[in-house]
Amino acid sequence: MSQDIKELRVGPSETTKRIMYLTKEFLLNNDTIDVVAGTASAPSVARSCEALARLNYISYADIRTETQVVNDRRKTRLVIRLKKTSQFAKLYEENEANRKKKEAERDEQNKQTPNK
Repeated sequence: MSQDIKELRVGPSETTKRIMYLTKEFLLNNDTIDVVAGTASAPSVARSCEALARLNYISYADIRTETQVVNDRRKTRLVIRLKKTSQFAKLYEENEANRKKKEAERDEQNKQTPNK
């Protein structure tokens, strides 16, 4: 393969929200990435990628499964190749501004609430 595609490997303990965050962070510096999941994390990866596609951050370039036999045991993984859309940077900046605003509001609210 001529181009270097970065892989985001997702473990079974990752939440859908965190996978979405990590995917966007990987796509900041890469136009295309592979999100790789084992059988336990495949549902969360599929949900997060579909949510990002609905929000127009990404488009699907390829979806495939790979199976390797190691010591007479099958090891299956889901690989989803994602490409960022032309609107990615705009959507990312809007979301970051909104997140920082909410974080500042939360911090202000915590300052006003006395500790018991």
